[in-house]
Amino acid sequence: MKFLRLKFYFLFFFLISFLNCKTVYSASFTFPSTLTTNTSDFVLLSETGTTPSVSGFSTDVLITIVATAGYVKITTVTGLEQINGYCGYTADNSSSEPDNCTDDNRSEIGFEGTQAEVNTALATLSFKGDGSTSNVSITASATPTGAAYNSSNGHYYRAISSTDIDWDDARAAAKSEAQKFNGLTGYLVTITSEQENDFIADKISVSAWTGGSDSETERVWKWMDGPEAGQTYTCQKFGVGGTGGTISGSVCTEQSYLNWNFGEPNEYVEGENYMHVYGSGVRKGEWNDYVIDNTNVDAYIIEYGGMGGTATVSGEATITITSTEASDNTFDVFDDKQLVGIVEGQSESSKRFIYNSTNSVLERMEWYRTTKKNDSIKFKDLGLSIDITNKDTYPYAKLLDVYLLKGDIKKEQKLSEENIEKFINDLPLSKYLKNEFGLIPRKWKIWSSGYIKKGKIKLKTGKENQAFDTNALVIGMDKIIKKNTLFGIAIRIEDQDTDVGPLGTTIRSDANSITVYSSWYKTRSTFIDSLIGYGYINNDLKRVEQADTSNILTGNRDIKQYFTSIKFNKIINKNNFTSLLFGRGDIGLSKFDSFTESGNIQALYFEEQNLISRSISLGTLLKYKKKINKGHLLPYARIEFFENFSPNSKVKASYVSDPSTKYNYTIKENYSNSIKFEVGFDLNLIDSWYLSTSIRRLIKNNKDFENEFAIKASRPF
Repeated sequence: MKFLRLKFYFLFFFLISFLNCKTVYSASFTFPSTLTTNTSDFVLLSETGTTPSVSGFSTDVLITIVATAGYVKITTVTGLEQINGYCGYTADNSSSEPDNCTDDNRSEIGFEGTQAEVNTALATLSFKGDGSTSNVSITASATPTGAAYNSSNGHYYRAISSTDIDWDDARAAAKSEAQKFNGLTGYLVTITSEQENDFIADKISVSAWTGGSDSETERVWKWMDGPEAGQTYTCQKFGVGGTGGTISGSVCTEQSYLNWNFGEPNEYVEGENYMHVYGSGVRKGEWNDYVIDNTNVDAYIIEYGGMGGTATVSGEATITITSTEASDNTFDVFDDKQLVGIVEGQSESSKRFIYNSTNSVLERMEWYRTTKKNDSIKFKDLGLSIDITNKDTYPYAKLLDVYLLKGDIKKEQKLSEENIEKFINDLPLSKYLKNEFGLIPRKWKIWSSGYIKKGKIKLKTGKENQAFDTNALVIGMDKIIKKNTLFGIAIRIEDQDTDVGPLGTTIRSDANSITVYSSWYKTRSTFIDSLIGYGYINNDLKRVEQADTSNILTGNRDIKQYFTSIKFNKIINKNNFTSLLFGRGDIGLSKFDSFTESGNIQALYFEEQNLISRSISLGTLLKYKKKINKGHLLPYARIEFFENFSPNSKVKASYVSDPSTKYNYTIKENYSNSIKFEVGFDLNLIDSWYLSTSIRRLIKNNKDFENEFAIKASRPF
């Protein structure tokens, strides 16, 4: 029972101690990470879309902001307090607001206030470049008041005043529990760099004891505590004073930075074994040796950090700023791989849409030649009439309603053998051909195809890979206008989604095209296919900035396309095998409209762009025809060799915030030739359904490659 009572008292004492200890903080700093713009005048950091702010502080908070070049300022100082060493102030003053922090010529500012007050000020934090330095870092730090924070080494510093305190007592006090700060145990300051010394001189500004002493070995000065405890930093010359002395026949190794006053250390009187730093006057920041109880020293400086442990509260954040107007600027916006990826992704998707539009029509003509017929379904063979008001009896009825009749079903309630001619003649497309070209579409054959494709472009050149999904519907109509000539027109509707890299950059494309085509044969085995088309693409773009993945920029860009293709074919039939030898030439022009991204100050404006694609190819198709229960199965293999003649395309962009600085990128055709392998099968059913699937691999001579899997279903009606 006595043991349990002791445990209870211990737990009670612990809880009382815990509840009465200093506040434990959980602080964070919200800060933008990158900014690229013209900084010839002050720019608000909040224009990046992220407003600087701190959270987690229940006490007053000290904010310090340092720029490696250029100038920083705040424009609101309401409720803030002046801090020694910042904005030109030489002492803390809680009753005066730091108006000097609004000046235009400061590379470092600092102020104190409540969390709400400093956040109001941080919302107005602005930066201006110096005209010559393009890459600048701004580091902002937040800590509870009571110590100066040095962002260069992450250490805290406090000056403690104590009248006539000797060095030994100062050393003990610095390490005591009573002088802990922010959860860290301190030690008498050790000064190991010019930056640290300047920081102490400017921000502490008192004549005080430091942690240096030669009390262990005469003329061998060591740091006594802290992370440098036991390290020699000066060996004193014998007799005349100064550093660089020789001790017991050995040359003393000194630290790289020393700032002794002239002739010091000199042991002017016996027992000057303890180092102090001057805090004012012409010797401000210089070092001197004193006896242990020198009455001229009424303070000591405690340093916190470098001894393990983590401060219970602190916040620090850095933004990297690229000043586009700076004279040493070598920045190029196209160093961003995500930007290059979305630019090249648009190029690839536009070329892919031309390829898809031409291929769907060429496949129709190829099917017509290899099957030697251009028949539609005969309604009498089906034994039914097609009621376009009944969407369940005929799946194409809805398609016809939406894309061809545009919802007007009053004139034509049924599609049957008797009224099909009237239906076709009443189609808007038929009327257009009649009015513009004098073509009367008697006995037109209507066909359609649906496509599902998935693919991936693997790039070996260090660029972002691309993955794409395509869904498409093609509706066409054609007829024999002469004994040996097929003439037709097709409309393609396509959705294409492209993912660029792993960060979330995407291209969402809605595309439409109209193609007029013709197939003419000289003999039954030799024929020519040709087409000409127009396309329109609307791209919804989302770009993730590589340097700051939280920054997302969006845009909408339109593309107009013009393309043509001609294909020479030779068919050889032998038993159940059909082989097709062909040569093909393609040319396309994609005209990209200018557009502006939406987002923040990092948004770009893109000028108009022309993209030309030119190629010729030679290939062969081998198809085997096997009769099955409800039609024919036709497995096939295709190989095609391409020679690329496309010129490079220029992309021109500028920041919306800096339209005068232009950036150029060249979309290079990094390969001269490629080879395509394709295997698949066609399933031609008796009711004229035509199913196909294929796997395609395109290998370029620069080792880039593209894989694609496609499923197609088509049917004439």
